[in-house]
Amino acid sequence: MKLALALAAIVVASPSRANAEGAEPTRWDPGHRTTSRLADEARASSTPSAGDGVYGRFDGLFDLGLNAGAELGDGAAGAVRASIHYFSMAGVYVGYADTLGSPDPRSRRSLSFGVDLRPAFVPRWSRDMEAGPSVLDLSIDSFSLGLGVYLREPAGAPFGDRRGLELSLGAGLPLAGRADGPWLGARGNLRWDDPASAAGEPARATLLATLGWHWMID
Repeated sequence: MKLALALAAIVVASPSRANAEGAEPTRWDPGHRTTSRLADEARASSTPSAGDGVYGRFDGLFDLGLNAGAELGDGAAGAVRASIHYFSMAGVYVGYADTLGSPDPRSRRSLSFGVDLRPAFVPRWSRDMEAGPSVLDLSIDSFSLGLGVYLREPAGAPFGDRRGLELSLGAGLPLAGRADGPWLGARGNLRWDDPASAAGEPARATLLATLGWHWMID
């Protein structure tokens, strides 16, 4: 028994060979790699990312869009449209169209404004339903419903002689794959003249095609 205790004391008291040679003892450090890399090893740093599903939409509180193009329906007209949306969802818009002197149009000029809602973005993003590519996600989230009023100038009458209600459905295509940058847009409008100013007038449909730019701003 005494011999066993003496041997144990000698082992504990004597330094290891590694320590005697001045080398650090080997220990496991979870913060560092402990094995060599393999040729076909999957690494997090080399795994492609599908994106965060936001694509720049949280770079600012508001999405400001300025667009220009052509409106087809009551003849052909040059058109501009501006919109601003809070968190890329709820916003307002204003649009203007002018036939630029084309002969015999039904409406020479028109001005419209109202509210616009893009309902898909936050519900899809919060449920992790945006998996890319960014062009597809942004295009789906750009579908919008607009409700507003308009004033128009029919042939042979002053501006604002006709007014009414408009309902619209639109979508866009982000050319840069981000919320900010160039966009192609398309929007269909359905307009009803106020019966008080144009009794018996049927609803009219127009199509707006645009190219524009969007900015994320505070």
